[in-house]
Amino acid sequence: MSSVISAKMHKRYRYHIRKMSLRYAHRLHRLAHKEDYDAISRYLDKFRSSGGLKNPYGEYKLWNLTQLLTRFQPGSILEFGSGSSTLVFSEYVRRNEGCLLSIDEEEKWAANTRRLVDIKPDDRIEIKRFKKLHSADTHPREIKYEVSIKDQYDFVFIDGPSLNVDGAKWKDAVNSNILDLSNAPAVIVVDGRKATALFLADRYADRYHISLSDLFSGKPVKRNYKYFSYFYKRN
Repeated sequence: MSSVISAKMHKRYRYHIRKMSLRYAHRLHRLAHKEDYDAISRYLDKFRSSGGLKNPYGEYKLWNLTQLLTRFQPGSILEFGSGSSTLVFSEYVRRNEGCLLSIDEEEKWAANTRRLVDIKPDDRIEIKRFKKLHSADTHPREIKYEVSIKDQYDFVFIDGPSLNVDGAKWKDAVNSNILDLSNAPAVIVVDGRKATALFLADRYADRYHISLSDLFSGKPVKRNYKYFSYFYKRN
C-alpha cells in the first residue's frame, strides 16, 4: 500500500512541478515579447467575449502559431476545428493574399467564428460546418468530419472535430481527415491530440520532418517550448 501511495505522491509532485514550469515559462515569454502579446490579446479577447473557451496556454499557443506561419509562409490554409486560431489565420491570409477553409462540427460555433472574422466580399475565407463521424471499429479509433476536400492546401491545422463521443473523451482516437486528402500538404500542424500526432509521426516518418510537442513529455518546460506538433515535407 505504501508503494502505491508513494507513486501517487510522486505523480502529483511531477504534475505540480510541470505546471509551475509552464506558468514561469509563459510569464518570461510574455515579458520578452510584449508587443506580440498585446496583438494576440486582441484575438483572445474577441474570442472569449463571444463565449469561446479559455485556454490557459492561449496567448503562448497563438504566438507559436504566428511563428509557424512566418516560417512556412503558406499560400493556402485548411483548418479542422475553428476557434481563436481562425482569427489568426484570417488576418494572415488577408495580408498575404492567401485563402483559408475552416471547418467546424457545430453551426453555432461556425456562425460565431464567421461573425468574429467578419468576412468581406473580397476575402478568400470560408468557414463551413460539416457533421462529425466516429468509428470505434478501426484501429486506431477514428474521428473525422464528413467532408471530401479536392483542393490542395499548403498548410493543414488539426484541432477538430471534438474527441467527445456520447459523454466520453476518446483520447486515443485519431483525427483522420488528413489521410483522405488527395494532395499531401507541405506542412501539418497538430494542436494537442497526442494520439493523432504520434500516429502521423509513425505514418509519415519517411515523408516529413517531425517535431513533436514538448507537452507530451510530461517534463518541466523552458521559455521557448514547442506547443504544437508539426510536420513539414522532406525535400
